[in-house]
Amino acid sequence: MDWLLSAFLVLSASLDVVKAQNLALEQPQLSPELVCGFRCMAKCLSSNSSIEFCRQTCLPYSFKSPCTTDSCRANCDDLGPPRTLASPPNLRSSKQSGGNDLLWDPVSGDVVYVLLYKIASAVGYDTNDFIVSRQPKLTNFVPPKLSICNAFDARVSAFSADGAAPFSSVLRVSPPSPQVNPKLSLLDTEYLNRPFVSDFYEANGTLRVNFHYDIIYWPPGEKDLEVTPLFHLIACAKPDLSQGYPLPEFMQSGQPQTLSGEMGADLMYRECRFVYYLQSARSRMCGTSSEMHSPPPDALQTMTIKCDSVRNAPCTTPVVYAHPACGQVDGLNYAILNENYDLDDVNQNLTLNVSFNPMQRANEGPTLYYVGIYGDALNYKTQEEETFLGVNITRLIGSVSSCLALDRNGFCEMNTPNNSLVVSGIQPKHLYGITVCAVKDPRNLTFPDVMSQSRAIKPKANRLMIMKKEVGKNHAGMIVGIVLGSLAALASLVVAVLFYLKRKHRKQEKLYKLKIAQIEREKQNRYTDFPKKHDIWEIERRNLIIHNDKKLGSGAFGAVYLGKLIGKSLGHKDANSPLGINLMRAENCQVAIKMLPEYADDMSKSEFLMEISLMKSLGYHERLVNMLACITDSEPLCLVVEYCSDGDLLQFLRERCKYMMKLDELGINYHEAPEDDNFDLDMIVTLKQLLQFAVQISYGLEYLSQKGFVHRDVAARNVLVHDGNICKIGDFGLCRYIYGDTGQYKSKGGRLPLKWMSPESIRNYEFSIKSDVWSFGILLFEIITLGGSPYPGIAPEDMLTFLENGGRIEQPDNCPQNFYSLMEECWQGIPEERPEFSDIRQKLASQLEEITEDYSYLKLDAAKDYYNVQYDDHKDVVIVPESGKMTRISRDSLPVDDSFDGSEKSHSTWKSREDVRHLDDVDVISIDARSLNGTYNTQKASC
Repeated sequence: MDWLLSAFLVLSASLDVVKAQNLALEQPQLSPELVCGFRCMAKCLSSNSSIEFCRQTCLPYSFKSPCTTDSCRANCDDLGPPRTLASPPNLRSSKQSGGNDLLWDPVSGDVVYVLLYKIASAVGYDTNDFIVSRQPKLTNFVPPKLSICNAFDARVSAFSADGAAPFSSVLRVSPPSPQVNPKLSLLDTEYLNRPFVSDFYEANGTLRVNFHYDIIYWPPGEKDLEVTPLFHLIACAKPDLSQGYPLPEFMQSGQPQTLSGEMGADLMYRECRFVYYLQSARSRMCGTSSEMHSPPPDALQTMTIKCDSVRNAPCTTPVVYAHPACGQVDGLNYAILNENYDLDDVNQNLTLNVSFNPMQRANEGPTLYYVGIYGDALNYKTQEEETFLGVNITRLIGSVSSCLALDRNGFCEMNTPNNSLVVSGIQPKHLYGITVCAVKDPRNLTFPDVMSQSRAIKPKANRLMIMKKEVGKNHAGMIVGIVLGSLAALASLVVAVLFYLKRKHRKQEKLYKLKIAQIEREKQNRYTDFPKKHDIWEIERRNLIIHNDKKLGSGAFGAVYLGKLIGKSLGHKDANSPLGINLMRAENCQVAIKMLPEYADDMSKSEFLMEISLMKSLGYHERLVNMLACITDSEPLCLVVEYCSDGDLLQFLRERCKYMMKLDELGINYHEAPEDDNFDLDMIVTLKQLLQFAVQISYGLEYLSQKGFVHRDVAARNVLVHDGNICKIGDFGLCRYIYGDTGQYKSKGGRLPLKWMSPESIRNYEFSIKSDVWSFGILLFEIITLGGSPYPGIAPEDMLTFLENGGRIEQPDNCPQNFYSLMEECWQGIPEERPEFSDIRQKLASQLEEITEDYSYLKLDAAKDYYNVQYDDHKDVVIVPESGKMTRISRDSLPVDDSFDGSEKSHSTWKSREDVRHLDDVDVISIDARSLNGTYNTQKASC
């Protein structure tokens, strides 16, 4: 045992020696002269002298002067023996200013910071290579004696007049990348009278496009850079589908910071539209580059190349004048202008003053005056047709104008348009239709054919019918009777009010006494378990634990937090049964809690309470995010719903798309079982899983439609995922009951998710079950493309024109034909031709049954536009070499980008986007600009 103990002591001593030697190698050793020099500089700089002055003042210490003995040098002459300061913590790098910024946390006191540096491959530090700073940072730091292309190591220490600190831990700093402004400036587009020829395309003329770009940071200058813009064709007003168009290759021209590219002049005649921004900048010398796959919104610009926008063009663009806007009025009313008439005489011709409330669209010009086109009409057979088209005009009678006189230029002499029309020849008990058109430009008076059989272009005709209940006769006796009756009623009302006030005063005295007694009783029974309300949805606040540090999301009027429900929810009829409790997961369970802040205004509280009331009426369904409880008897108001563990479906799919793209890039075959556990099987999506999601969502929407509700915002961002395989529909803030009215809901506008909306919803702000079917078709596209962006490259303001011209989303890759055929059925231009949700669910279920294998994997094409969209993902997949093998790629160990703020994932029942604003009770939620501007034709996918 003695020899074993001796061997152990020798080994421990050896380890201590090695540890001490390693520590000595890690910690740079400064000469006593340098330490004294830095202390001297700290003392000098405390008097606000410049660094250069202090460097010269303290120079004698570098030559072992004025000291000649070891004790003098140790005490730095008159400075005295040093004390030990704290090492500057948190040394880090940032590229906020473009280059490498070095930062560290400050040390208290009058100190000077000394930073040592060395090239990354060097063994030790040269103590003569240092930088002195008064502030705890160095901006755009390039070490002297080193190239900007070199990676380097850095350590920092602090010195004061009476002390010195050990050096910090090592920071490895990678070479910076060129920083350029992603926003390009279009200088001009020029026509060149010479042919343009490529491998598969020829044109009689050539177009040259010139851009200017700005360098934010790159010391080597412009000549070292290779700058590449993204210049992507969106669409052409006059497309030629018989051939493709080669996009220009941009080169740096002779002018400073200018890019030029050439293409065929046919694109000018076809009025093609492009999106552009500066995509990447690469250093020839260093080999580093900056890739900008997700530029800021102001950098992503569009341009339309047409005759008038091209210099020296041999053509001109015909002027297009705004056409009349027809069928966009609300609240049609009329008054009979005849002095004597009999509503029983069906052959009598009446003259009406028809008034209306126009719907002013944000993207339309001002209205000059109104024209009414009217005629005999019949009712449509279905409620859907009546909702969107009003009545069917079968015989045209004539047209009238609200403008009494036009000037010689065709403008109305009235400054403001009169919102009424005088219509003659109207007979009682006969159905007429009238289409009101707002004239926008006197040079375009082309009105639509109100009797057209094409319902896609037919404007809405408002119903006009005079029935006997319309009283307009001018009888003096009737007027006298009405006046005398009103006076008598007024007298009776005065007596009743006086009696009521006296009785109310007595009642208030009695209530006051009862209230005092009630308060005394509540003081004694404050902590009893008796509920304060009979509403079974209401719970005691103490039965709800709110985790204020676990925020799931936030919106315009409140925030959503993770919480726990103590006890069980009693709000559903099956809540007392074991089956109901198990299905709803509503006993001692995790929940999501939306809280309205106490400072919310009355409108916000009203909308919040309306949402709670609507969710109560929805009833329980396994494919909805169900309400469990609420607190409305005190503030802050709370709405408690089911918690879904995996967030919203859009981000759920996009995370997996990005993961699978990265595996493809790394050459890892995820179509087979994992080898050595080299990838996460839970992050791989199969076609069968996607169809399961689609079936579940259609089931929930079928339930909503059967209950008479229109959702109005069907999209993947409003579907929640639980346990990786369960989908539930959320966000009922915009849901409305429709069957009690006219089968449709009419909005007044607001912020609209145009790329998810049907043509009739975009045109007239009208929503129905059939418009939800259209939106579900877009959701199917999001599912099959793993969160792809619909209509990539088409601007929101161009959506209505694109759709009414027959434009639709093309069949994506991975999309089976029967799945795409169902999407096309949802996108029928005539609403009644779209399928019911029950039919959709059955077709999807049949497609799901045809898939026999669970592992029908997808093959993702990284070049597709809908994949190449930045989704504000902050995680990337990394792979670490380990003995020649690839380690497991784990989504839990993904690195966090510097720009990530660490915010929690949104619980999509309520939006986490701060730009959502409820303008009124009929607004529509806007979508994120990232989803609207997604058309980046890059080689490297960035799902």
